[in-house]
Amino acid sequence: MQPQSIEAWRRAEARARAGGTIARDAFAGLLSQPELEVPARLRLVALDLEEGALQAATAQALAAAGVPEADPVLLLELARRLFDLGEVVAGLRCLGLPAVGLASDPAVHAGAGSMLADLSFYDLALEHLQRAWDLGLRTPRLAYLCGMARMYCGAIDAAEEMLEECLRRDRDFMPAARLLSTLRRQTEQNNHIDRLRAALQRIGGSHPFVPLVHYALFKELDDLGETGEAWGHLERGMVARRAQVAYDEAAELGLFASLQRWRPAGASSPLPEAAATPVFIVGMPRSGTTLLERMLAAHPQVADAGELRDFVCQLRWCSDRLGGPHPDAGLVAASEGIDPGLLGRRYLEHAAWRSGGRSYFIDKLPTNFLVAGLIAAALPHARIVHMTRDPMDVCFSNLKALFAGAYPHSYSQEEMARHYLRYRRLMVHWGGMFEGRILEVGYESLVVDPETEARRVLDFCGLPWSSEVIGGRTRNGMVGTASTVQVREPIHRRYLGQWRVYERQLMQMQALLATSETE
Repeated sequence: MQPQSIEAWRRAEARARAGGTIARDAFAGLLSQPELEVPARLRLVALDLEEGALQAATAQALAAAGVPEADPVLLLELARRLFDLGEVVAGLRCLGLPAVGLASDPAVHAGAGSMLADLSFYDLALEHLQRAWDLGLRTPRLAYLCGMARMYCGAIDAAEEMLEECLRRDRDFMPAARLLSTLRRQTEQNNHIDRLRAALQRIGGSHPFVPLVHYALFKELDDLGETGEAWGHLERGMVARRAQVAYDEAAELGLFASLQRWRPAGASSPLPEAAATPVFIVGMPRSGTTLLERMLAAHPQVADAGELRDFVCQLRWCSDRLGGPHPDAGLVAASEGIDPGLLGRRYLEHAAWRSGGRSYFIDKLPTNFLVAGLIAAALPHARIVHMTRDPMDVCFSNLKALFAGAYPHSYSQEEMARHYLRYRRLMVHWGGMFEGRILEVGYESLVVDPETEARRVLDFCGLPWSSEVIGGRTRNGMVGTASTVQVREPIHRRYLGQWRVYERQLMQMQALLATSETE
C-alpha cells in the first residue's frame, strides 16, 4: 500500500472512532481510492450489520467483490463476509482468484480451506488444505481438517491416514479420534477402544473434548455388541454435551407457534421460466434424507446440490432481518409481509446454478421442514419430499449422533421427544395448508421396497423412470453429511429397529413419544 493510502486510512480510522454517521462518512470518503475501496467497503459492511441493515450490508459486500483486489488476506475476509451473507457465488469467485490460489502463505490456504469446508465444498476445501500442508503448515488442526475433507470426498483410507497423523502430533486432539471411530465398523481385532479409554483418563472430566470421547466409545463398543458399557458412555456423553450447548426450549416453542400462525402475504408473482426445479428433501435428521438424496441424484436429469442454507438466508434478506442459519420466531413474523415471489426469485438466483444445466436439483437440508410452508408459497413449482422414520428409531439415531453445533435438543431423551412431537404436528399443519404439495416417504418402505417408493417419488417430481435410482451402486464422490460413510453402502435394512437394543434404557423417551399431547 502506498504511503498516501496508509495515511488516508489512518485519518479515516481516527474519524471513525467518533462512531455514528461520522464513521460511515469517514470510510465512504475512501471509496474513490482504488487501493482502499475494498477495505473501506468491508468496514461499511460491518457498520451496516451493527445497525441490522442486512440488505445494505449485502449490497456493500457485492460492490466490494466487483473491485479488482490482489491482497489474498483481504480476499479471504471479503469471501467470509460474502459467505455469511449468503452470497456463495461471489465468495467462491473471490477464493478462485489467482491472488489466493498462488499465495505462498500457508495460512491463506488453511483459511480458505476451512471456510470451504464449513460450506460443505469439501473437494475445493481439500485442494487448499493440502496446499497449506505442502507449504509447511503441519498443525494437528490442519491434519484433522484434511482428514475430514478426505472422508467427505470418499477417500476413507486417506482420511484415516491423516487423522492418525493428527493424533501423532497431538494425542489428545479428540475430534480426530471421534471421526476415526465413524470411518468403519469396528471389530475385536481393529478398534480404538483402549486408546479412547486412556485419553478419557488423561484429559480429565472437565475437558471440552470429553463428550467426543464418550460418543466415540459408545460407537465402537456398540459395534462390538458391548451394549451395557456402550450405553453408559452415551449417557455420560449426552450429559457432558448438554452442559456445553445452550438450548432455549421456550424459544423453540415460540418458533413452532409462530410457524403455525404464519400466512403468506399473497399469491407468488411469476418466477423465471428457465429456472431449474428444486426438489427439497426435508424431515428429521437421520430419517433417511441422505439415502433418498443418493437415489434421486443418480437420475440423469437431477443434480445433487447438497445441504443448502439459501432459503432461510434469502428469507432473512427479504425480511431485512439479521440472524443465524436457522429461522426464529421474529424472522417468521417479519416474513409475513414479504412478497413470496421475491423470495422465490432470490432463492433461485442463489441456488439454481448448482443444477449444472440439469432440469432438477436437490436441496437436502432436513431442517427445512420448519419452512416447508414458506417454500411451498414462494416456489409453486418446487417439489417437497418429507422423509419419515419410526419415531423411536429416528430419535435414538439423533441421540447417538454428536452434531457439531446444530440440534441442541438431541442431548436429552425428554427434550428430543418433545422436539419430535412438535415436528410431527408442524408437518401435519403444512400438509393441510398446502395439500398435495408435500409427499411423505417412509424410510422403512424405502429400504424394504426401493423401486416402488422411488417410482412414487419420481412421479411426484414429474420425472421419468430411471433404473439408475435403484441401481445398487455404492456412492462415490463427495457426500457432505453426517451419513457420509453409511450412504456409500448398498441399500439395506440393517438400521431398522436399532433402538430396540437399548429399549430398557430408552423407556423414558418411548413414553413421551407415545403421547400426542401439547407441551
